Amino acid sequence: MNKITVLFSIMVLSIFTVTNVFSASLQSDEFDGNGQAISDFWNVKDGDKSEWELKDGSLSVVAGFNANVWGNDDSTRYSQTVDQDQFDIETSMVVDYVDGSTVAGLIVYSATSKDSQGRDGEWVTLKLWGRGAAQGNNAVLQYQRRQNDAAALGYVGTQPDYNPEQGVIPIEMRLKRDGDVYESWFKPNAEGDWVPVGKVTNELQEPLEVGIYAGIADADGPGKMTVTFDYFREASAPAPVDPQDRLTVTWGELKDW
Repeated sequence: MNKITVLFSIMVLSIFTVTNVFSASLQSDEFDGNGQAISDFWNVKDGDKSEWELKDGSLSVVAGFNANVWGNDDSTRYSQTVDQDQFDIETSMVVDYVDGSTVAGLIVYSATSKDSQGRDGEWVTLKLWGRGAAQGNNAVLQYQRRQNDAAALGYVGTQPDYNPEQGVIPIEMRLKRDGDVYESWFKPNAEGDWVPVGKVTNELQEPLEVGIYAGIADADGPGKMTVTFDYFREASAPAPVDPQDRLTVTWGELKDW
């Protein structure tokens, strides 16, 4: 009888433990540690590729090379592992880049999902792609899954009317999950109304690694990038719908506001 009781207790404990591995909720972070270690709810991937620190209420990342998010996820990534059917996340960042191919943004990554080419690992990402001299040293906003931004599925290879020149680029990003549906928005110049980007369906298997990242796609210089993340938040308010004519505003007009 005692053996049965012990066995039953172990089974109950095991079930409780497994359930809680993937039941953590996303945690907001204002990055106000100022030199202290990053909060322990973050997992840092490829942290040795980039120099990073908490500084002046922000997470500052001097991005390293060979750190793209396209065919593979090789960036320096700060993520939280969760099992949530619904969430609504946002970040505000300032990207300062020159002379290289750079990436920074929000990502929802599933290590156990197959991508469109049958490879292990799939994701949804909203990213600022800073482009090098071959593309005119300017940036574009992209909404992608792994090595794919099919417009017919709701992804975006280049967000219309947004094409800032290299240098200092403030931007806010937002990404919402509702089951298998992911929807995104951004704020050019990190102000004003949310501008819609795209809505997609992607059956990502849990657990999910949700967070922010930065990297330089090139193998070596001369490219440079520093990303200053002001915060990472799980938003409580419903995502607003932006007026249709907002999309016709050009980047040049935005800079003059």
